[in-house]
Amino acid sequence: MSDLLYNRLLLNFINVKNRLESLLNLYCINEYRLDIKELQISIGFVSNLIDKVQYELQLTDNLKPFSNHSLCNNNWTWKKIQQLDMKEQCLNLEFLALLRLQTLATCFDEFDEQKFLKQTTNFNINRQYHLNKMMKFIDETKSTIACDHMHINKSSSSSSSFIPQYDLNKNLLDLPQEILLRIFSFICPCELISNIAPTCRLFANLILTCFYSHLDLSPLISIYDVPRLFNHLSCLQSIRFIDWKDNISILTWSIWFDILSRKTSNLKKIHFQNIFISPILICLLIEYFPHCLETLIFDYQQNNNYYRNFDLILCLLGDKNIKLKNLTASYQLGITNFGILQLVKNLNTLVELNLVNINTINDQSIKVLCDKHNVYLEILRIDGAQLTDKALDYIAQCHRLRKIMIEFCINMTGSNFSIFQNFPKLEELYLSALNNISSESFQLLFNKNYTFKYLQCLKLDEYHMIDDNCIRLIVQSCPHLIDLTCSLAYNVTDEGFNEIVIRCNQLQYLTLTGCNQIYGEILFDVPEKYLKSIKYLNFDKCNQIEDFILIDLFQRTKFILIIDSYGSLIKL
Repeated sequence: MSDLLYNRLLLNFINVKNRLESLLNLYCINEYRLDIKELQISIGFVSNLIDKVQYELQLTDNLKPFSNHSLCNNNWTWKKIQQLDMKEQCLNLEFLALLRLQTLATCFDEFDEQKFLKQTTNFNINRQYHLNKMMKFIDETKSTIACDHMHINKSSSSSSSFIPQYDLNKNLLDLPQEILLRIFSFICPCELISNIAPTCRLFANLILTCFYSHLDLSPLISIYDVPRLFNHLSCLQSIRFIDWKDNISILTWSIWFDILSRKTSNLKKIHFQNIFISPILICLLIEYFPHCLETLIFDYQQNNNYYRNFDLILCLLGDKNIKLKNLTASYQLGITNFGILQLVKNLNTLVELNLVNINTINDQSIKVLCDKHNVYLEILRIDGAQLTDKALDYIAQCHRLRKIMIEFCINMTGSNFSIFQNFPKLEELYLSALNNISSESFQLLFNKNYTFKYLQCLKLDEYHMIDDNCIRLIVQSCPHLIDLTCSLAYNVTDEGFNEIVIRCNQLQYLTLTGCNQIYGEILFDVPEKYLKSIKYLNFDKCNQIEDFILIDLFQRTKFILIIDSYGSLIKL
């Protein structure tokens, strides 16, 4: 079995080398010198690893003097790899204990953000506060399954006929798996993982194999325990690697991906957070998950030295053989227009693209993107530093767009802003730092003749020329707004604010940062009369709103999160 594993690893490393060499030929033609050097280093590293694996395979067991010799900087040895192929019938419940706190924090983050802090980018609550509140939530809602034998025995004869006889020799573990799974479906994921799964081996196996679809993986677990854990997650659909940094070698990644690819065919999403990303790692992803992986997310890296030539990553991901549909690579260094073009040209279907704070995107990139993927594209978030009004004309081809974000549109005039009416299913529209756009452009976008029936989230950041007239048009054109942001709109007064409060009946999140001509006396009628669904109000730098108005609102409705003019969360 170990030889089979090594043969699979060897074959994939050879394919990785071929893929890197093909990309090197492409880069030599375009004379990208820095990327050429990076590719040559990666090819040399893979070649060295192939030589080591081939050498180990040529030796017989009796001639292996270095069976414990490290093959990489993570100390993977021939002996450890042999042990990986031994099928273990038991599950070490210590893995669950190691995952417990991490899972609780993650579950609460998702629960809390969905319930209270959706789209509140300017506001953060301490993570320890999250964890403490979640523990309290679990204690208050802890499920109990019990059978009151005395009550059954003391029941009257007239009613006992309606109560099934209880077999003292039977218990919950004797129920069929289908019934147990049905019971588990009513329990929240954090409760399942933290309290139910460690109860017994049967519950642990059922929950991990049938319910555990998402995993947050951090250095909390030893790299040698990860393969054993993967062997029990046959229904894993998404995984996030957190803060592993430089501790994972290429051979380790390959072993992990090999186990995952054989154990589950449902893995659709991989999220890298604060991870060193190399071209070899991306090649391995393409080799192991060409037919199932649909979503890749590369988070903002805390260490800017993790990868400065992200252009290579985009070129490698632009592969016709993979089914990648959703990509997030915002705030990454080294991305050029060449890498973006290679990505959008070669992918077959692109549904979501997030490239925020990538200043190299230009009109040409947008044209190629929209010409190739206009039938599929639904979510587009890009930086508009080099974009002109022509880019919006190209984007107008993508009639299926539901979410659009364009930031720092310093070269746009907004003369064709009416093109946003070409998207009948538009749900979110973010337009930030629109310094050179006049209020007339917004009058074209929000006019009385068109209604955005599905628009729920509208964010207009750093747009100083928005006034009460514009607010009135927005409220009339967007009757179903749930989340509205209008920051640094110095010309908005109480007249415009009252329009929002009175007419936006479904509004849950409102941010008016820097609107310093609002006095907000209408808040005395919230939520009894207006904004009955409101959950979050942000009045940071709204200096005219008196503190006692916001304190009174909070005391009357303590479930609303309110940010005062000092940027502080109002508390008791």
